[in-house]
Amino acid sequence: MAWAEIGAILAMTTAATQPLRLHVEPVEGGIRLEVIGISPIACTARYELEVTGNAGGNRSSQRGTANLLPDRQVLLASTTIGAGPGSDWNAVLRVQGCGDLNYEEFANSIP
Repeated sequence: MAWAEIGAILAMTTAATQPLRLHVEPVEGGIRLEVIGISPIACTARYELEVTGNAGGNRSSQRGTANLLPDRQVLLASTTIGAGPGSDWNAVLRVQGCGDLNYEEFANSIP
């Protein structure tokens, strides 16, 4: 099996087991964090994205309900934080729903 096929299978498995995911992307002067939803079946999930920075001095939270349609990717939430060299930040995505799923996904400034 080729690596591309393995990657495609893993992507489908992740979408089936974790329909909402946290995408982190460096942008000029900071970091963009996005909550992206995609599911092979129609489902509803509640989510919360919590981002803290500067040793907890700054805090942002976005939450909502995602009504996902089969195989249709959607951007549910997006936030950009200033994160220069030496910046300290943490993010957690909490998800409940789409059946009985209940999970958290983490990202932070530690390489």
